[in-house]
Amino acid sequence: MKSIIRSLWWYIHNPSYYDELFYQIINTIKHHFSSAHYQPQQQKEMALICCAERAVDTATALIKITGRDHLELFEDLYPLEFVAGKKREKECPVMMGGAGGLSLLYHLTEHVRALHVLETGVAYGWSSLAILLSLQKRSGAHLISTDKPYPGRNNENYVGCVIPENLKPHWTLLRHSDRKSVPLALEKMKTIDLCHYDSDKSYEGRMLTYPLLWGALQDGGIFISDDIGDNLAFRDFCEKINKIPVVLRSEKRFIGVIIKK
Repeated sequence: MKSIIRSLWWYIHNPSYYDELFYQIINTIKHHFSSAHYQPQQQKEMALICCAERAVDTATALIKITGRDHLELFEDLYPLEFVAGKKREKECPVMMGGAGGLSLLYHLTEHVRALHVLETGVAYGWSSLAILLSLQKRSGAHLISTDKPYPGRNNENYVGCVIPENLKPHWTLLRHSDRKSVPLALEKMKTIDLCHYDSDKSYEGRMLTYPLLWGALQDGGIFISDDIGDNLAFRDFCEKINKIPVVLRSEKRFIGVIIKK
């Protein structure tokens, strides 16, 4: 109850996010009265079973996708940046999402020699860091990240805090919900070479944004989604576009990868 009150108080003092508050309220009511989907716990149990049946480790996933049989870990390739990022994370007064899947993100960005990348969800900015360290090698390459502040968490000033200043010329941060930020980002970029979804984890949120990201991907582009074991959205989306994904286990969660061919 305290978290709900804190969130409402935050929205009251941030009028630019009123539309997102109304959207979430309406969506919650619709979901409560809908019988179209399994209940959240049922969805999660089914999703975890589906993921576990397909899951491989990161090294195997990268071999499948890139064809290369040896790829160094991100922290071995960029030890100074990794240690500096850990220091900035430790100094951050707000708890946010930590590092995960960095080697995957870096090597896949390298694999497609990405110039235009879109990610949803930033937190400390670990995924952004991995992507940007690849993008900096190519002239004109750019990352657009979308990240709506956590209501009541006072994290606004710390989003992307692990990203060093020298990489920020390659980076744009849009501070609204996916519903607003993703269309705006795609209007700027037109097409993308790689996308990384790590924002709204609800079934409805994913099924709203997944098609936009997939539609903007170039042929040969890579679609990555975190935490696909939360519900059945990723499975249903893959069935809808008739694609068999690569699923990998990263620590205690599952990541899904689809290649657009």
